[in-house]
Amino acid sequence: MWKDKRIKPETKIIYSYIYAKGFNNLLLHIDIGEIQKVIRIKKVGFKKNLLILEKFKYILFKEYDNGMYLIHIL
Repeated sequence: MWKDKRIKPETKIIYSYIYAKGFNNLLLHIDIGEIQKVIRIKKVGFKKNLLILEKFKYILFKEYDNGMYLIHIL
């Protein structure tokens, strides 16, 4: 993932946060507020980055409430 040139640095930062938070767990819950403490991003931008990660098969995600996500790390 780190050498994948199709993925921009912002998306890699988000993935690293998700991966670190979900360490040894393949399934985790995350909300936009947690990410906003690490990187300056809006909800729409965060969702676009999740879609990029899902497109390249690094994660699967589902928004189950406004700003709340269930993420499965592949």
